[in-house]
Amino acid sequence: MPADLATAFTDRVLMIRPAAFGWNPETAASNGFARAVGGHREELAAAARREFDAMVEVLVRAGLSPWVWDERPGPPRPDAVFPNNWISTHPGGRVHLYPMAAASRRAEVDPALVDELARRHRVTEIVDWTHHAAHGRYLEGTGSLVLDARRRLAYACESSRTDPDLLRAWATREGYTPVLFAAHDAAGQPIYHTNVVLCVGHGFAACGLDLVAAPARADLRAQLEAGGELIELTPPQIDRFAGNMLQLIDHRGAPVCVLSQTALAALAPTQVQQLERHTTLLPVAIPTIEAVGGGSARCMLAELFLEPR
Repeated sequence: MPADLATAFTDRVLMIRPAAFGWNPETAASNGFARAVGGHREELAAAARREFDAMVEVLVRAGLSPWVWDERPGPPRPDAVFPNNWISTHPGGRVHLYPMAAASRRAEVDPALVDELARRHRVTEIVDWTHHAAHGRYLEGTGSLVLDARRRLAYACESSRTDPDLLRAWATREGYTPVLFAAHDAAGQPIYHTNVVLCVGHGFAACGLDLVAAPARADLRAQLEAGGELIELTPPQIDRFAGNMLQLIDHRGAPVCVLSQTALAALAPTQVQQLERHTTLLPVAIPTIEAVGGGSARCMLAELFLEPR
């Protein structure tokens, strides 16, 4: 991977080891991917921890560097395993904290984690957007924002969790151009997060264009094709989290794309070949987290672009 892509992709990620993972009816109301499944909460939480620990091992063996933070004690935070919704980091030392739609998720914002992050890394600025939640305006981190850092584009799928005005304010602050579009599932419900319908990687993009509203579809297609090879995902593939992938680089600077085994199994052989022209695929098995939490591999990873001390 060319040296100038080092600021667009990283080998370091933050992951939150869940203590109280489980079904969250508050977030499920706007998340069409989450399913209530059988089993006691304690059993589901234990299964999620096993999947989490196994995923960390897979990442380490692949030459990636996960920083694991244990979910802090306190009231249950059933979605804490998805930290990318409340925090993002950026080259130059900026940290953004985001306003989340569900009250149960706002409790995930962890000052102790932010303090430890600053102790370990050079943090120049903490940009706190969380107060907007009190006014009913939400922007859920890199769930709401799919960033093309090389081309300075911030893709966002409008939903109850992604406020257009906050998107534009964020983009202005970070020097990005916002690309806003609407997308809906088969039931007509807005796609809750951009990162389940779109992944932008090194030399490619994978997108469920059939779910994007017609007025924006052609423009979005053109924008994505201008950045590299476009891999079109079908609605059933999106349902199986094929869009919820994250491009990273390993310790050698080689591209590695993390996705779930569910997502990989949903891809056609030709799509796998398309992806493998650009990146190594790194599948992880997280079926409980996907089914109950309604998020997949990308949602579990918050990239770390800060310079270590």
